[in-house]
Amino acid sequence: MKTRNYNGLAKMILATAALFIIPQLAFSQLLIDDFSTGPYQKALKSGTDTNFQSGSMVGGSRETSFFACVPTDCGRWNPFGQPSSFQIQPKTKTSPAALVFNGAYKSQAYLGVLYGFSAPMTLDLASSYDRLRVTFDSADQAVNFNIIVWSNGGALYSQTGCWLSDPGAGTSFTVDFPFADFTPGGGTPGASFSGINYMEFLFDGAQGTLTGEDWAVTSFQAIPIGAPAANVTCNGLGT
Repeated sequence: MKTRNYNGLAKMILATAALFIIPQLAFSQLLIDDFSTGPYQKALKSGTDTNFQSGSMVGGSRETSFFACVPTDCGRWNPFGQPSSFQIQPKTKTSPAALVFNGAYKSQAYLGVLYGFSAPMTLDLASSYDRLRVTFDSADQAVNFNIIVWSNGGALYSQTGCWLSDPGAGTSFTVDFPFADFTPGGGTPGASFSGINYMEFLFDGAQGTLTGEDWAVTSFQAIPIGAPAANVTCNGLGT
Protein backbone atom coordinates (compact mmCIF):
# COMPACT_ATOMS: atom_id res chain seq x y z
CA MET A 1 0.00 0.00 0.00
CA LYS A 2 2.85 2.41 0.87
CA THR A 3 4.63 1.51 -2.37
CA ARG A 4 1.56 2.48 -4.39
CA ASN A 5 1.38 5.81 -2.53
CA TYR A 6 5.04 6.55 -3.24
CA ASN A 7 4.58 5.60 -6.88
CA GLY A 8 1.59 7.90 -7.12
CA LEU A 9 3.54 10.74 -5.50
CA ALA A 10 6.43 10.21 -7.92
CA LYS A 11 4.10 10.39 -10.89
CA MET A 12 2.59 13.61 -9.58
CA ILE A 13 6.06 15.14 -9.18
CA LEU A 14 7.07 14.12 -12.70
CA ALA A 15 3.84 15.46 -14.15
CA THR A 16 4.28 18.76 -12.35
CA ALA A 17 7.88 19.02 -13.56
CA ALA A 18 6.73 18.39 -17.12
CA LEU A 19 4.38 21.35 -16.91
CA PHE A 20 7.41 23.58 -16.32
CA ILE A 21 9.72 21.87 -18.83
CA ILE A 22 7.32 21.84 -21.80
CA PRO A 23 6.70 25.63 -21.86
CA GLN A 24 10.45 26.24 -21.63
CA LEU A 25 11.04 24.03 -24.65
CA ALA A 26 8.16 25.59 -26.54
CA PHE A 27 9.32 29.16 -25.97
CA SER A 28 13.11 28.78 -26.12
CA GLN A 29 13.29 30.60 -29.45
CA LEU A 30 14.50 34.20 -29.44
CA LEU A 31 11.79 36.66 -30.41
CA ILE A 32 13.23 39.37 -32.63
CA ASP A 33 9.92 41.13 -33.26
CA ASP A 34 6.22 40.29 -33.02
CA PHE A 35 5.05 43.80 -34.03
CA SER A 36 3.10 44.25 -30.81
CA THR A 37 4.83 47.59 -30.18
CA GLY A 38 5.95 50.50 -32.35
CA PRO A 39 2.83 50.99 -34.50
CA TYR A 40 3.28 52.83 -37.79
CA GLN A 41 1.70 53.07 -41.23
CA LYS A 42 2.44 54.68 -44.57
CA ALA A 43 0.91 54.82 -48.05
CA LEU A 44 2.78 56.01 -51.16
CA LYS A 45 2.09 56.19 -54.89
CA SER A 46 5.77 56.89 -55.50
CA GLY A 47 8.84 57.88 -53.55
CA THR A 48 10.38 56.68 -50.29
CA ASP A 49 9.72 56.77 -46.55
CA THR A 50 12.13 56.00 -43.70
CA ASN A 51 10.94 55.85 -40.09
CA PHE A 52 12.18 54.60 -36.70
CA GLN A 53 9.84 52.98 -34.17
CA SER A 54 10.71 52.03 -30.60
CA GLY A 55 9.39 49.21 -28.44
CA SER A 56 9.99 45.66 -27.24
CA MET A 57 11.62 44.42 -30.46
CA VAL A 58 15.24 43.22 -30.33
CA GLY A 59 17.59 46.13 -29.73
CA GLY A 60 14.68 48.36 -28.69
CA SER A 61 14.08 49.92 -32.11
CA ARG A 62 12.96 49.09 -35.65
CA GLU A 63 13.61 51.00 -38.87
CA THR A 64 11.31 50.73 -41.87
CA SER A 65 12.46 51.78 -45.35
CA PHE A 66 9.60 51.86 -47.85
CA PHE A 67 9.97 52.36 -51.61
CA ALA A 68 7.04 52.77 -53.99
CA CYS A 69 8.25 52.79 -57.62
CA VAL A 70 11.04 55.04 -58.78
CA PRO A 71 9.40 58.40 -59.62
CA THR A 72 11.11 58.60 -63.01
CA ASP A 73 9.70 55.19 -63.98
CA CYS A 74 6.25 55.21 -62.38
CA GLY A 75 4.57 55.23 -65.78
CA ARG A 76 5.91 51.71 -66.24
CA TRP A 77 5.56 50.34 -62.71
CA ASN A 78 2.42 52.15 -61.55
CA PRO A 79 0.44 53.18 -64.67
CA PHE A 80 -2.80 53.71 -62.72
CA GLY A 81 -1.17 55.80 -59.99
CA GLN A 82 -2.34 53.54 -57.16
CA PRO A 83 -0.95 53.74 -53.59
CA SER A 84 1.02 50.91 -51.99
CA SER A 85 1.02 50.76 -48.21
CA PHE A 86 2.21 48.97 -45.10
CA GLN A 87 1.12 49.03 -41.49
CA ILE A 88 2.56 47.77 -38.20
CA GLN A 89 -0.56 47.20 -36.19
CA PRO A 90 -1.15 45.84 -32.66
CA LYS A 91 -3.38 42.92 -31.86
CA THR A 92 -7.12 43.39 -32.38
CA LYS A 93 -10.17 41.31 -31.47
CA THR A 94 -9.96 39.56 -34.85
CA SER A 95 -6.24 39.52 -35.71
CA PRO A 96 -2.79 39.15 -34.13
CA ALA A 97 -0.24 41.96 -34.11
CA ALA A 98 1.34 42.04 -37.55
CA LEU A 99 3.30 43.78 -40.24
CA VAL A 100 0.78 44.09 -43.09
CA PHE A 101 1.77 45.02 -46.66
CA ASN A 102 -0.49 45.96 -49.57
CA GLY A 103 1.02 46.39 -53.01
CA ALA A 104 -0.88 48.51 -55.52
CA TYR A 105 -2.28 47.16 -58.76
CA LYS A 106 0.42 46.89 -61.47
CA SER A 107 3.00 48.49 -59.18
CA GLN A 108 6.35 47.59 -57.67
CA ALA A 109 6.95 48.39 -54.00
CA TYR A 110 9.68 47.29 -51.58
CA LEU A 111 9.94 47.22 -47.80
CA GLY A 112 13.02 46.85 -45.62
CA VAL A 113 12.65 46.14 -41.89
CA LEU A 114 15.90 46.80 -40.03
CA TYR A 115 17.23 46.34 -36.49
CA GLY A 116 20.27 47.83 -34.75
CA PHE A 117 20.65 50.90 -36.95
CA SER A 118 19.61 53.45 -34.33
CA ALA A 119 21.72 51.69 -31.64
CA PRO A 120 24.06 48.88 -32.79
CA MET A 121 23.43 45.50 -31.18
CA THR A 122 25.85 42.78 -30.13
CA LEU A 123 23.56 39.84 -30.64
CA ASP A 124 24.98 36.36 -30.01
CA LEU A 125 22.96 33.98 -32.18
CA ALA A 126 25.61 31.30 -32.77
CA SER A 127 25.69 29.88 -29.23
CA SER A 128 22.08 28.67 -29.09
CA TYR A 129 20.43 29.15 -32.51
CA ASP A 130 21.01 27.93 -36.06
CA ARG A 131 18.40 29.76 -38.19
CA LEU A 132 16.08 32.71 -38.49
CA ARG A 133 12.34 32.12 -38.94
CA VAL A 134 9.71 34.32 -40.52
CA THR A 135 6.05 33.57 -39.78
CA PHE A 136 3.57 34.68 -42.42
CA ASP A 137 -0.10 35.01 -41.61
CA SER A 138 -0.63 34.75 -45.36
CA ALA A 139 0.58 35.94 -48.77
CA ASP A 140 -1.54 36.17 -51.90
CA GLN A 141 1.29 35.55 -54.37
CA ALA A 142 5.00 34.74 -54.56
CA VAL A 143 7.29 37.03 -52.54
CA ASN A 144 10.96 37.77 -53.23
CA PHE A 145 12.44 37.81 -49.73
CA ASN A 146 16.00 38.40 -48.47
CA ILE A 147 17.84 38.74 -45.14
CA ILE A 148 21.15 40.55 -44.59
CA VAL A 149 23.16 40.49 -41.34
CA TRP A 150 26.26 42.52 -40.37
CA SER A 151 28.93 42.07 -37.70
CA ASN A 152 32.30 43.67 -36.79
CA GLY A 153 30.72 47.11 -36.70
CA GLY A 154 29.24 46.61 -40.15
CA ALA A 155 32.52 45.62 -41.83
CA LEU A 156 31.38 42.04 -42.50
CA TYR A 157 28.04 40.93 -43.87
CA SER A 158 26.23 37.84 -45.14
CA GLN A 159 22.94 37.42 -46.95
CA THR A 160 20.40 34.83 -47.95
CA GLY A 161 17.06 34.80 -49.70
CA CYS A 162 14.44 32.97 -51.73
CA TRP A 163 11.56 33.47 -54.06
CA LEU A 164 8.80 32.16 -51.83
CA SER A 165 6.17 30.42 -53.91
CA ASP A 166 2.51 31.37 -53.60
CA PRO A 167 1.05 29.26 -50.76
CA GLY A 168 -2.51 30.37 -51.48
CA ALA A 169 -4.28 33.31 -49.89
CA GLY A 170 -5.44 32.69 -46.34
CA THR A 171 -2.77 30.07 -45.59
CA SER A 172 -0.35 30.77 -42.74
CA PHE A 173 3.18 29.36 -43.05
CA THR A 174 6.68 29.61 -41.60
CA VAL A 175 10.02 29.95 -43.41
CA ASP A 176 13.44 29.02 -41.99
CA PHE A 177 16.70 30.66 -43.11
CA PRO A 178 19.62 28.51 -41.80
CA PHE A 179 22.79 30.38 -40.83
CA ALA A 180 24.82 27.79 -42.76
CA ASP A 181 23.19 28.88 -46.02
CA PHE A 182 24.00 32.60 -45.73
CA THR A 183 26.42 33.75 -48.45
CA PRO A 184 29.43 35.84 -47.28
CA GLY A 185 29.46 39.26 -48.90
CA GLY A 186 32.16 41.51 -50.29
CA GLY A 187 34.82 38.81 -50.69
CA THR A 188 35.06 38.40 -46.90
CA PRO A 189 34.46 35.46 -44.52
CA GLY A 190 31.02 36.92 -43.89
CA ALA A 191 29.27 38.07 -40.76
CA SER A 192 29.88 36.36 -37.43
CA PHE A 193 26.60 35.12 -35.95
CA SER A 194 28.15 35.35 -32.49
CA GLY A 195 28.09 39.15 -32.68
CA ILE A 196 25.43 40.52 -35.02
CA ASN A 197 25.27 44.33 -35.00
CA TYR A 198 22.62 44.95 -37.68
CA MET A 199 19.87 42.96 -39.42
CA GLU A 200 17.65 43.67 -42.41
CA PHE A 201 14.59 41.73 -43.58
CA LEU A 202 13.96 42.86 -47.15
CA PHE A 203 10.64 42.20 -48.88
CA ASP A 204 11.36 42.77 -52.54
CA GLY A 205 8.96 43.39 -55.42
CA ALA A 206 6.15 40.95 -56.16
CA GLN A 207 6.74 38.12 -58.60
CA GLY A 208 3.24 37.82 -60.08
CA THR A 209 2.33 38.99 -63.57
CA LEU A 210 0.31 41.92 -62.17
CA THR A 211 2.97 42.66 -59.52
CA GLY A 212 1.26 44.31 -56.48
CA GLU A 213 1.13 41.72 -53.70
CA ASP A 214 -0.49 41.52 -50.25
CA TRP A 215 0.92 39.72 -47.23
CA ALA A 216 1.19 39.87 -43.45
CA VAL A 217 4.03 38.73 -41.17
CA THR A 218 3.45 38.07 -37.47
CA SER A 219 6.98 37.42 -36.20
CA PHE A 220 10.74 37.23 -36.79
CA GLN A 221 12.53 34.72 -34.55
CA ALA A 222 15.85 32.96 -34.02
CA ILE A 223 15.26 29.21 -33.68
CA PRO A 224 17.19 26.91 -31.31
CA ILE A 225 19.61 24.31 -32.62
CA GLY A 226 17.78 21.01 -33.12
CA ALA A 227 14.25 22.45 -33.09
CA PRO A 228 11.72 21.14 -35.66
CA ALA A 229 11.89 22.70 -39.11
CA ALA A 230 9.47 25.29 -40.48
CA ASN A 231 6.98 24.65 -43.29
CA VAL A 232 9.55 25.94 -45.80
CA THR A 233 13.35 26.07 -45.61
CA CYS A 234 15.25 28.59 -47.70
CA ASN A 235 18.61 27.05 -48.62
CA GLY A 236 20.30 30.17 -49.92
CA LEU A 237 20.10 32.91 -52.51
CA GLY A 238 17.48 32.03 -55.09
CA THR A 239 16.85 28.48 -53.80
